[in-house]
Amino acid sequence: MMQKKNGSQYINGLHLTFSMTVTEKERYAEFRMINLVEQSLQHLRLGVFNVLPSTSLDYLSPEDFRLLLNGIGNINVTTLVTYTTINDESETTVRINQFKKWFWSVLEKFNAVKRQDLVYFWTSCPTLSASEGGFLPQLLVIIRPADDQHLSTANTYISRLYVPLYSSKTILKLKLKYAIKTKMFGF
Repeated sequence: MMQKKNGSQYINGLHLTFSMTVTEKERYAEFRMINLVEQSLQHLRLGVFNVLPSTSLDYLSPEDFRLLLNGIGNINVTTLVTYTTINDESETTVRINQFKKWFWSVLEKFNAVKRQDLVYFWTSCPTLSASEGGFLPQLLVIIRPADDQHLSTANTYISRLYVPLYSSKTILKLKLKYAIKTKMFGF
C-alpha cells in the first residue's frame, strides 16, 4: 500500500534541482531599484498607514491603486467640461458663448496626447483625478480681453488657464498648441 506524502515531501521526492546565475548588471539593477530605496519606501508605507487603516488598501487591485494615485490618463472632454468653470474677464459679452463653444470644440479635436499636454500645461498634472469629486483645485479658464498676439498662459498652482479672446477658432487652436509647446506657465 502506497503511503500518501504531504506537499513538501512530494516536491523533495522529485529531486528537482536547478541553479541560476545572476549577472553583475542584474544585481546592480536590483540594488538600485530595491535595496537603495527600501528604507524610503518603508517610511512612505508607514506614513500612508499613519493616515489610513492598514486594511483599507487590501481589496484594491494594482490598477485601482494606480488610478487612485495617478488619476485617469485618457482625458475625456465631457468630464473636463464638468470639472471646469469659465470666467469672463474679456470686457465684452458679444462673443463669449461662441468662444466657449470654440474652446471645447478645439479640445475635442485634439488627439489624446495633445489633450494630456494641455491638462499638464494647465495644472502641472497630466491626468484627471479619478475621484468623483473632480479635480482639486477646480479647473478654471479665465477669458482675457481680445488679443490675437499673445499666447495662453497658466497658473498651475491654482489650475487656471488664461486664454485671450481670440478672433477665430483657428487662431485659438494655433495659440493653444503654441502655448503647450512653449510651456508658457505664468503667475
